[in-house]
Amino acid sequence: MNLHYLKHFILHYLTAKWIDVLHSPFVFDLYQKCIKKEKNLSAYATIENKRAQLLKDNRALFYEDYGASSHSRKLLVKTLAKKHLKPARVAQVLSRLKNHLAYTNCIELGTSLGITTQYLSLGSNQPSSIHTIEASKEVREIALESFVNNLSITSHLGNFDDALPNILKELNNIDMIFIDGNHTFDATLRYFEWCLPHLHNNSMLVFDDIYWSKDMTKAWEIIKQDKRVSVSIDLFFVGLVFFRKEQVKENFKLRIL
Repeated sequence: MNLHYLKHFILHYLTAKWIDVLHSPFVFDLYQKCIKKEKNLSAYATIENKRAQLLKDNRALFYEDYGASSHSRKLLVKTLAKKHLKPARVAQVLSRLKNHLAYTNCIELGTSLGITTQYLSLGSNQPSSIHTIEASKEVREIALESFVNNLSITSHLGNFDDALPNILKELNNIDMIFIDGNHTFDATLRYFEWCLPHLHNNSMLVFDDIYWSKDMTKAWEIIKQDKRVSVSIDLFFVGLVFFRKEQVKENFKLRIL
């Protein structure tokens, strides 16, 4: 945990709003139905069992990192799982948001081992509603083991810069995009601009690890202040942005732990 991350973690939990001081009906509804901690977690048991298996998986794989770290190496699956899998609490929030807002056309940049992808696929009732991109071939192969017979997930192998424009062009009208990879300032803003023409009034963009580095935090600040963004919700681990033209522009910081 670097000092930048730790500093902002403390600041977030000192300054985040409580639900009783929210004045936006839209955000209040999202908090109550999607962000607030859920008591019944039985719907997620199968996915969490898979996470537990990955955390014990001693197979070695060649991990190709095309993002901020930009280096490739041999890793055990369990090591990659420990470092890269999204916490269950965060993945569950994203799953509930996707289903509550009735999103049917979603893109994920960064499949990793496929746990969050499976969370996003929950409640999907049509083929290929989740398109997920992974640049590392052997990492994708591990994820594909969990996607067998899941018709709601379409997996793409490739670098984000190459694969994303083609998927955007193919799908055009997109409900949700989760940007979980290539944590650099330039790439984050580039993907933001690429996605905008393909979104609609009720779409949501999700940015992962907004406090992972100074550059990621700088990119997040620029995005949430963008005049095309009407609502931003900072959950520390991820940042959500919406484009609802009927909404007064506001930035929120909420707790999820």
